[in-house]
Amino acid sequence: MERIFVLFIVFGITYLMIKSFYPYNIGRYGLILIISNALLACFLILPSPSNPMGLMYQEILRGILKSSKHATGDLTAITENKKREEN
Repeated sequence: MERIFVLFIVFGITYLMIKSFYPYNIGRYGLILIISNALLACFLILPSPSNPMGLMYQEILRGILKSSKHATGDLTAITENKKREEN
């Protein structure tokens, strides 16, 4: 259902863009807009690489929202050095 919802949103936005940009004649650029948005919709509903049950748009949003945070690999653990007692 989520994929169908994403398709409806993308094609709804495409329809509104065509109605506002090309009200009388779609023409060549209108067809380019339709094809590019159809390809975008197909890309957004692909399974994401990190979570096969998730969608690609979720992966993109997750990356955008976490772009200001450091990755866990960038953090360094600070541990106290224990000196050996020498007798």
